[in-house]
Formats: sequence, C-alpha cells, structure tokens
Amino acid sequence: MDTREKIIALFSMLAEERGFYGATVDELAARNNMSKRTIYRYFKSKEEIIAAVLQQFMMKTEKEVFQVLQNTDNPIEKITLFVKLISERVRILSPRVLSELQRHYPDIWEQVEQFRAEKIKYLIQIILEGSKEGYFKEINPTIVTASLLATVRAVVNPTFVVENNLTIEEAFKTVMHTFLYGIVSAKYMGNLPQ
Repeated sequence: MDTREKIIALFSMLAEERGFYGATVDELAARNNMSKRTIYRYFKSKEEIIAAVLQQFMMKTEKEVFQVLQNTDNPIEKITLFVKLISERVRILSPRVLSELQRHYPDIWEQVEQFRAEKIKYLIQIILEGSKEGYFKEINPTIVTASLLATVRAVVNPTFVVENNLTIEEAFKTVMHTFLYGIVSAKYMGNLPQ
C-alpha cells in the first residue's frame, strides 16, 4: 500500500471513530507516527482526504455493483442482489457521518448525491429490461426514475434517518421493498382495482 492509500485508509478508520468533522489531520498524524507535512504532500486539505475516502468507497461500490449485475440475467435476481449489496455497503456510512457531509462539506455531499442518482439509474435499467421480458409491469420510466430517486433522497438521508431513529440500511431496504412490492399485503392483492 502506497503512502497516499495508507493515509486514506487511516483517515477512514479515524473518521469511523470521530466522524469526518471530528477527525483532524493533527490526530491522524500523531496516531500513525506520520508528519503533517507528509500528509499534506499527498493532500492539500482535510476536505481532499474526505473526498478521497468517499471516492474510494464509491469506486469499490460501483465495481461490486457491476460484478453483481453480471452474475445473472434474471431481472428479479439482479434487483435482489443489487438491493442486498447496496444495503451492505451503506451500513458502513453512519447517519452521523452523512449528516456531517451534508452540513460541513456540501460539495462532497453533492458528489454522494450524484453517485446515488447514477446507481438508481442502474436499477431503473434493470426494471425496464425486466418489463420488456414480462418480469415487471410496464410503467413510464421517467416517472419510475423520478419517483424512486425522490424517495431515496427524502428517506435515505441523514436528517430523516436520525429524526426517525433508523439506520441507513433499514431506510434503504424499506424504500426498495415498498417500491418493488407496494404496501398491500399479499392477502388483499386480488382486491386492488385494475
């Protein structure tokens, strides 16, 4: 592991303990017998380290998503694997960490938002392909994309999660389950108007 990667990994561990806002370059250097000068040789600021930590997280997640999507041709299995993978990955991000990003590092938070929007588009593509094959109902893709993205942004966000004493994982799984299966129990599905 080169020095830059080591700094990213060590800062990530420190941030798990202290949060992004609470973690400092001074503490990072002191805990790891590293000079601040060495850290600043690779990163101009703490914000740049945070951006690198999240970039690494997003790249790893994207790689795993591609691997999952290549494992099967069945759209239902793809969605199931996608939701499972994303739920496992977001478990790493605590509401506190996300809240700090939103409040103190809005430019970095915007990168996270863009990443989420891109991953939702993968999900929508799976649904569209599955619709053509008869696995899912045919629904206007523009409406599906907008409604799912709006729901994820409204529910899988730090403020909502903290205010409602949830985890990011729980919020994401519930949104996806509701989106895919609705709220009507199987017992009453036959009573729905067509």
